[in-house]
Amino acid sequence: MKKTFSIIALSILISMSGCKKDFLSLEENPNTPSTATPQFQLSGALVVSANLYNANASTSTTTPGAISLTTSGYAQTVGIWMGYWTASGNYVPASALNTNNFTNTNYQIWTQFYLNLSNYDALDKKAATDPTLVYFSSIAKIMKALEFQTLVDTYNNVPYSQAFKAPGVLFPAYDNGDVIYDDLMKQLDAAIAAIKAATPASAVNPGTSDVMFKGVMTNWIKFANTIKLRLAIRQWNKFPAKQAALKTAITTTSTDGFIDQTFQAAVNPGYTNDDANGYKQSPFYVSYGFNATGAVSLPGDYYKANAYAINKLTTTNDPRLSRFYAPASAPVNPLVPFVGNIYGSTAPTNNPKTSSIGPGLLKSATQDAVILSSAESLFLQSEASLYGILTANAQTLYESGISASFTALAVPNATTAAATYYAQPITNVNWTASANKLAAIINQKWTALNGYGNIEAYNEYRRTGFPSDIPVSTQATQPIIPTRIFYPSTEVSNNGDNLKTQGTINQFSSKIFWAL
Repeated sequence: MKKTFSIIALSILISMSGCKKDFLSLEENPNTPSTATPQFQLSGALVVSANLYNANASTSTTTPGAISLTTSGYAQTVGIWMGYWTASGNYVPASALNTNNFTNTNYQIWTQFYLNLSNYDALDKKAATDPTLVYFSSIAKIMKALEFQTLVDTYNNVPYSQAFKAPGVLFPAYDNGDVIYDDLMKQLDAAIAAIKAATPASAVNPGTSDVMFKGVMTNWIKFANTIKLRLAIRQWNKFPAKQAALKTAITTTSTDGFIDQTFQAAVNPGYTNDDANGYKQSPFYVSYGFNATGAVSLPGDYYKANAYAINKLTTTNDPRLSRFYAPASAPVNPLVPFVGNIYGSTAPTNNPKTSSIGPGLLKSATQDAVILSSAESLFLQSEASLYGILTANAQTLYESGISASFTALAVPNATTAAATYYAQPITNVNWTASANKLAAIINQKWTALNGYGNIEAYNEYRRTGFPSDIPVSTQATQPIIPTRIFYPSTEVSNNGDNLKTQGTINQFSSKIFWAL
């Protein structure tokens, strides 16, 4: 078998010529040490993370080393699988999308995430040699944990312990997903401990180069704790034997707090609306809304409302309906302005008759790029309290998660509207009316993750089975939602011998280690 260097063995360093001028620029040169400062490396890597989680950006095919806003389709596709979106009727139907008979070239995020992980790895290694850069190395460890979790949640076993060790290791072996999870916990604990041990006098604060938390290191600790909670909750019900250790891991640092309703993990390096190519705009907005010239983006024109989500929000009297979706410009029935397509329908309605992505998600070209929302964190804490991992009140956190979602979407009179909504005696809306508390939490998390958190909604569905009534495509070759995507074709070519150890992958029966 012909081999080329595995992308995971390479180190791709960020070169920044000006944080706000060219903040999506990457310079790809694995053989020459980067001269970029830690500040520029940090800013660049965080902005690429924002792009990956908000637009599924892929490496450009026309500009080597650049990150484009061309999407791989993974976040959009799982958004369809989760009942949020469907394909527009104005385009030729996509057979792979409608039948779920896709291949190892579809929906890939492998290369994009490994390239950016190599940026954080390079920053971590550089900062580790200078004690004054402890905040930079700690942030790099936290972001590596976040992005490696995404890779495990997508592919299960992936190269981890041997990644980024070129030239010593050019073809890294695969580590089991559960083993990676365990080490991610340790890396997060190390980052938290290092931040807490540092002092302003001995550590350089990243300041504005930290385009997520602006150098507020207590927020980085809370973010790390929230990722830890996600790692623990994802395994909790599947591995009872690990519960004591998982609880200890969470309680050890829980007094430092988690992301709550006062802030979220979101990137904003100074997004503007003055670049014709859209590279200065917030990635979600330019991907699904409009570019700087005012033209509608292709993904925004292609991905429309799913009838399932419209019906679910309508039947629960959820005012977030008009924030997640826009009224159809020419609905079949003017009295029913919010219209969705049925996934896989052979006769989907055309664009004027179908709702688009709404104003609660598409706020402006300058909007923050959400990495982990307040609502998601609060629902994680609610579930942790349900299990006794945390001692807080699960109902209070559940209702706070709903309120945070209303606030994030700018629902008018958000706090009052949320209270009115969850006071309704409806299952999976009102806490008391919901016999299955986990189902209520995940159903509400599903609603809150619409748009910015499609990938996480898919992860939670595979973990819990909720919402339990999401419909499969009417053209699906199997009557179930796919359980995972394939390893990429590039890995077959570049690291084939190690990939063979993973056996045959089936998109309907192969599962991530924590899945039902």
